[in-house]
Amino acid sequence: MKKKLCSIVCLCILILCVVGTALFIGRGKKPYKNLDPSQIVSATVRLAPPDKTVQIIEKKELVEYLKDVVIYNEDNSYKEYSGQGVIFTLNMTDGTQTSIMAYNPFLVIDGIGYKTKYEPCEALNSYANRLLNEENANIILEEPPALAVISDNTSIDTLLGTFSWQKMNADGTATSFDADSAHPLDCEDLLVKFETAEQVAVLNFTEKPDRILSVQCWSDKNLGNLDAESENVDIDGNGIMLKPDGHIYEIKAEWDADNGYGGIAYYSFYADYN
Repeated sequence: MKKKLCSIVCLCILILCVVGTALFIGRGKKPYKNLDPSQIVSATVRLAPPDKTVQIIEKKELVEYLKDVVIYNEDNSYKEYSGQGVIFTLNMTDGTQTSIMAYNPFLVIDGIGYKTKYEPCEALNSYANRLLNEENANIILEEPPALAVISDNTSIDTLLGTFSWQKMNADGTATSFDADSAHPLDCEDLLVKFETAEQVAVLNFTEKPDRILSVQCWSDKNLGNLDAESENVDIDGNGIMLKPDGHIYEIKAEWDADNGYGGIAYYSFYADYN
């Protein structure tokens, strides 16, 4: 009789634990319910895709969205999903930094994933996209934008080479970056061979440069010969005229620093026009 009673008690405790856990998971918690805008020194959001970062000026609005988010149980299976993630980076007055990624149905806080309530997470994602699409969005580019070349209904990525770059920080200071690269004729293994029957190739930057300073090319017969003379390439707007047969092309573009970022960057690609 005592054993039977003990079993019943254990079963009741187990049921209460399961019910309590279910209620806890169902209720969730708001990790940022007490967050105040005054605690944030600066904030940015990176949207991937399209791999762009926006400086957040109005911190009060951001905090209102963060206060609404609800997380449930820890779940790192977000790594198995694909889609757009928006990553908020908050620099706090106590010197710490935190990362919050809205990636429905997950919220990822400093690398730890949680199942999240759908509506507040979706609102956070929509807020980030609205910031990006505003006419005067404060876009921050950590390095030169990517460049794709489109010809004959085919797009290929170019190879980013040497660049000199700077970006503005939230406190008004600037951070500069310089990177060197091998000569395009010494990058055969890194260049994708692109065959096209169309002579015009369109330059498609993720952020349009203020000006294209030059476009030059070398015959692929000169691969490895770094002393070979280059030829100038005709350019019309964002279109360039490819030379017959195989050539390695190099584009030099410039962004003005008053964009909040800027500098000069070189890109190269390999095209075979026939």
